[in-house]
Amino acid sequence: MQLHPGRHFSLIVLASLVLAGPMLAQQKTQMPPTTPAKTGKAGISGVIIDSLNSRYLVGAEVVVQGANVSRITDSLGKFRVDSLSPGTYQVGVFHPLLDTLGLSLATQPFHLGADSASYIVLAIPSATTIIKQACPPPGPRAQGTSAVIGHVTDPESLAPVAGADVSIAWTQIEVSKEIGFRKTPRVLRDSTDAQGAFKICSLPSDMQATLQARKGRSVTAEVPITLGQQETELFARTLLLSKADSGAKTGNASVSGKVVLEGAPSNSGTRVQLMGTDAIAMTNEKGEFTMRNLPSGSHVLLARHLGFGAETVPVDLSSREPKQVAIKLPKYVAMLDPVVVTARRQASLDKVGFTQRQRSGQGYYLGPDQLQSIHANYLTDILRRVPSLKIVSTPTGDVVTSSRGVSSFGSDPCVQYYLDDMPWMSATPGDINQFVNGNEVVAVEVYAGPGVPAQYTRGMQDCTTVVLWTKFKIRDK
Repeated sequence: MQLHPGRHFSLIVLASLVLAGPMLAQQKTQMPPTTPAKTGKAGISGVIIDSLNSRYLVGAEVVVQGANVSRITDSLGKFRVDSLSPGTYQVGVFHPLLDTLGLSLATQPFHLGADSASYIVLAIPSATTIIKQACPPPGPRAQGTSAVIGHVTDPESLAPVAGADVSIAWTQIEVSKEIGFRKTPRVLRDSTDAQGAFKICSLPSDMQATLQARKGRSVTAEVPITLGQQETELFARTLLLSKADSGAKTGNASVSGKVVLEGAPSNSGTRVQLMGTDAIAMTNEKGEFTMRNLPSGSHVLLARHLGFGAETVPVDLSSREPKQVAIKLPKYVAMLDPVVVTARRQASLDKVGFTQRQRSGQGYYLGPDQLQSIHANYLTDILRRVPSLKIVSTPTGDVVTSSRGVSSFGSDPCVQYYLDDMPWMSATPGDINQFVNGNEVVAVEVYAGPGVPAQYTRGMQDCTTVVLWTKFKIRDK
């Protein structure tokens, strides 16, 4: 009989109890234990460890080759398979993280005898090991030893997308007595291979960045990512890149979820928008929302509620199955900006092009210094200071209109918004005050007539364009 060390230990314990049997029997306090009946069957148990993230691998599918049996790991990464006939087996593990990393996790074939058991420990390699295998040694000009790796796949067929351009963008900021304040925009790229795999190496750790895939006229959202503070960090992500033109605003995908407002008695009234589209949903009393007819691909949801910080959640959409998300909005707390935060904010405004457009003199601009002196609780308190705008109070809220008179098409003057570089669509007239706190606004751009920058022009509309930048987009760090 083949014995595994774990089972052998249990047999030793049983033997010691049997030897103590006569003494226990004389005391008439306990019946002597009996040896479990032999069934001729075998068992496999074990644990799957995610060394990359220092935790157990939960929800992994464990397949026992040779028995046509599978199990799902529990909250401790454990699994168990019983009643196996004696024979040769192999255990393999399947999980989305392994697919993203392009790794396979499996044991060598092993033999199980009758009335035996085997305990297996399988682990995803560490970040250092994976990076060493995937990336070349860092050169003298490398920013660091961290990396971002993953795959680009089609959201409907899940087929790999070869030849896609994958880029990671971040701003490197240095502040010291020697160099003063210095900001450097950074972008690194890689192209996916035949399996849709990409790797971007020699990255610094402890940074916030955005990851995006593009091929032809198809492009994903700029997915926010964060690399931790360890010397070597690895971030793994699969991006869904649809074959459809990224200009498509609708599709057959759907997403539902719940938004929780920190410390609030009710979770209703949060606005959730799929960035880059016109899709908007409002949460009910329970904080629940549902959005349908959405385009497939890797997108970003933006949730806003007055008095709470805005939050984004990356979401991978496909018509294959509806998506579920959970969002928590923290209570917004206004804070005075130290010098370093002001410097970082100015660097962020430079990155989005605000400073360059301000120098052109084509529009009306309000920067951080001007807005800090206003102390506005409502957005319309800020917009009242713009000469080309006027505020009209209505039962649904303050509506911002243009003071330029009628448009060139003979209709009433209109105002269109871009919030953090994305079009803002009102659910009801005057509702923008309900979702954008004046204290969150870092900078404002207002354009009228032919001076509107091309990226803020919608079709043939002759509207005044208001571009708002908030602390959500203009990061302090």
